[in-house]
Amino acid sequence: MSFRMKLASLPADAATYEALRFQVDGVDPHGQVVRGVDPVLGPLVGDELEYGALFAYLFRRFGFPNAPWDAGRLARYVLATPCADMFLVIEPRLSGTATEVFGFHAPKAVGVAAAAYSGSRLPRSPEDWDGADPLKPYAMAAAKTLKGLLRPVCLESDGAIDIFGAVPRTRRALHPAPWAQPAMLSRT
Repeated sequence: MSFRMKLASLPADAATYEALRFQVDGVDPHGQVVRGVDPVLGPLVGDELEYGALFAYLFRRFGFPNAPWDAGRLARYVLATPCADMFLVIEPRLSGTATEVFGFHAPKAVGVAAAAYSGSRLPRSPEDWDGADPLKPYAMAAAKTLKGLLRPVCLESDGAIDIFGAVPRTRRALHPAPWAQPAMLSRT
């Protein structure tokens, strides 16, 4: 089944959802255990993002923010993921800390099952996750969703933009959302 990234709404029972944390114990190149490594966010988006580039990308790709936000955030986008019961909430912030900007929300029962899991968590990527770990399908879906955000969106010129900023335009680049194009904005 193919996945198409799109705007979504949190379900009516969103109060029963919580942010999933994929942080695990990792191993550095010297074989030392390192606490709090995120094998989902870290390799794909790093620790920090420049909020302007992220917001410009989200606006070009999806249009106006689709969820209310407060004064501490610049915008709030809710996106679907390959897991029907998990959503990606993106809130660009001045701080740019990836763990504050990107939040994967799933039913509390997922977090409870993950906390009860007694196996070892030392994956370097979601693919390395133990198949018995209840977080594995969510980690795989989260990684696939983040990879989708790396797909560039065309600009009016010959360039394109991804979540990190300007990139060369390629055949993979997406067309901007219809309502994010200059002709549409002048009509509002």
